[in-house]
Amino acid sequence: MIGIYIHVPFCSKKCGYCDFYSIIRLTNKSDYLNALIKEIELRADEFNTRKVATIYFGGGTPSLLSLSDFKSIFDVINKTFDISLTKEITVEVNPDDVTVDYIKGLKAFGVNRISMGVQSFNNRILKFMNRRHNKSQAVEAVNNIREAGINNLSIDLIYGIPGMTSEEWNSSINEALSLGVQHISAYHLTFEPDTPFYKRLQKKEILEINDSESVKQYDALVEGLAKGGFNDYEISNFSLPDYESNHNSNYWNGNKYFGFGPSAHSFDGTIRRWNYSNLDKYVDGISTNQAYFDSESLSLIDSYNETIMLSLRTKKGLSLDVLKSKFESTFLSHFNTVLQDYLDNSKLIIDNGFVSVKRDSKFLTDKIISDFFMV
Repeated sequence: MIGIYIHVPFCSKKCGYCDFYSIIRLTNKSDYLNALIKEIELRADEFNTRKVATIYFGGGTPSLLSLSDFKSIFDVINKTFDISLTKEITVEVNPDDVTVDYIKGLKAFGVNRISMGVQSFNNRILKFMNRRHNKSQAVEAVNNIREAGINNLSIDLIYGIPGMTSEEWNSSINEALSLGVQHISAYHLTFEPDTPFYKRLQKKEILEINDSESVKQYDALVEGLAKGGFNDYEISNFSLPDYESNHNSNYWNGNKYFGFGPSAHSFDGTIRRWNYSNLDKYVDGISTNQAYFDSESLSLIDSYNETIMLSLRTKKGLSLDVLKSKFESTFLSHFNTVLQDYLDNSKLIIDNGFVSVKRDSKFLTDKIISDFFMV
């Protein structure tokens, strides 16, 4: 079975930290929908199955699409793929777009999971990040989603924000727990090139927080959510039992997936392709049967590095049996050398054939992963 990701590139305004492809206009929404539908129809037979495990609408802001827009997309998905066994259909929403009727409309199409970009429950922080909503709108949206009958809700939170105090961060964690959500994705703020925050950083208008404060906030996150019954099944993802993201787990397990829409990525097991991060070029390419994507075949080194990266981010870790079955002795020798160093300094453990990062070293995961990479 395969996963489907659909990128909706529209936003009402740009958040200061976001580097995902998006545009602040809806004037060419119909062109986007026509191209998206055509891409889905054109590519249906690329993999050896049409059975779909998960569907995920990301962005951008998918909740800027109307219910009639979603109907057009689901019509072509139902016509083109077999979703009779699809376990999870997720739509990302912004809190101020959420009404009971809108969520009920999504549910009628088969949507059974909502992912909402809250980022913070502090109005000062939300304003700093240039978010559209405030705390009360976020709380109301959670209640509306529940009233509409969706009982699998994930929210996003961000830590590592300049000027955010530990008290403000802990308050957001506690607010999320009090609302009874089932899943929380929490990310450390990064300053990506070409974002407003990055430009402000270069001008020294804002400063990155120091490493010790980052670790403190991450520890508060893990400990606070653990007390609330959440499992940190991936370094940035936490869920109540049985509410892990099936779609994201497909990525981490290296499974095949389609990516439809501008900037969306696809993977067939050996070839990765990505659509142009430009709506006009994407639409023109599809409508004129010209190129609208780039692609690359993963080398053995690429595959090894990706296996390391995806596996060590998860709580379960990296299967030594999988590693031995996929890679030759040169890779295994390098891996074992690095592994021994990290076992000696007690940052990694081996349990039941899986290598994983110890709890007190989780914040160092990116550094640990990079040390295992081959170049």
